[in-house]
Amino acid sequence: MAKYDGIRGQELMDVEEKDNELILIFKDNRYLFVRVDNGRLVAESVPE
Repeated sequence: MAKYDGIRGQELMDVEEKDNELILIFKDNRYLFVRVDNGRLVAESVPE
């Protein structure tokens, strides 16, 4: 889970909901995209 260490402890500013995806927006302008892909949760962080 070291991939997500950059967002640990960051303040969550907003949550956007789209079709099959949640977008978590953090105070330091990082985004975490969480979606369902073939029945599994998939998360991507931008910037990594």
